[in-house]
Amino acid sequence: MFGQCCICGANPVELSFEHVPPQKAYNDHRIFETNIQEMVKGKWDGQAIPPQGKWVQGGAGRYTLCERCNNVTGSWYGTPYITWTKQAFERIERSNGTLSLAYPYRIYPLRVLKQVTAMFCSACGPKLQERFPEISRFVLDKERRHLPHDLRVFAYLIDPRKSVGNRQSPMSGVMVGTKQYIFAEIAFAPFGFVLTGDVEPINFDLLDITHLGGSSYHHSETIFMKMPVLQINTWLPGDFRSKEEIMKTIEANETVGRVNLDVLGS
Repeated sequence: MFGQCCICGANPVELSFEHVPPQKAYNDHRIFETNIQEMVKGKWDGQAIPPQGKWVQGGAGRYTLCERCNNVTGSWYGTPYITWTKQAFERIERSNGTLSLAYPYRIYPLRVLKQVTAMFCSACGPKLQERFPEISRFVLDKERRHLPHDLRVFAYLIDPRKSVGNRQSPMSGVMVGTKQYIFAEIAFAPFGFVLTGDVEPINFDLLDITHLGGSSYHHSETIFMKMPVLQINTWLPGDFRSKEEIMKTIEANETVGRVNLDVLGS
């Protein structure tokens, strides 16, 4: 398959398959793949499996990167991210999903942030590095520090007991009341990540991990992180409602609909 590499921007180039997140970070099982933008346009309630889409074997990912970008990012950042993932899974399992304090993680800070950034390049498609060209330099120069363009990355943990799945979306606009949030999201257990240029994320509990980019490539340390444990019960980006909250919203909408119909019929 030929197309544009989502990291270096080379076009046309033969693309290789990139797992998002890395396959060894528990991304090796069957997933349901669909287009969030098309779903929002259609008649879909945000919960049940959408009518548009298909089941895919072998984990989440697409043909998004040239062979070189795939190889160098995997060799530089893949293993440190996988190690971080295993630590998070261990803490979630031991606590039965009730983490409420800051817990220690032994990580390579810059490497894991670069892996997350590379994942967003694939998740968002070529337009991300076209809009923010310094992202390519940040990812492909392993020594370069600090996420560019005032972009920020926030993290959370996915509740293993109350969540029904994972999700991934490119840069999207979401209205909450009168405020619009623009962000991309990757939610694949145990982690969820939000990439945004906003000072305030869509959920105030999210942990800002942008500062990890201030470390050097060879630096490792034990960092205490207090990541919120949130639920994933719909396919909608940035939606962390519980099943009970979703049902209340559905019931309220049905009630409003009935009231409006009564008014029209009077």
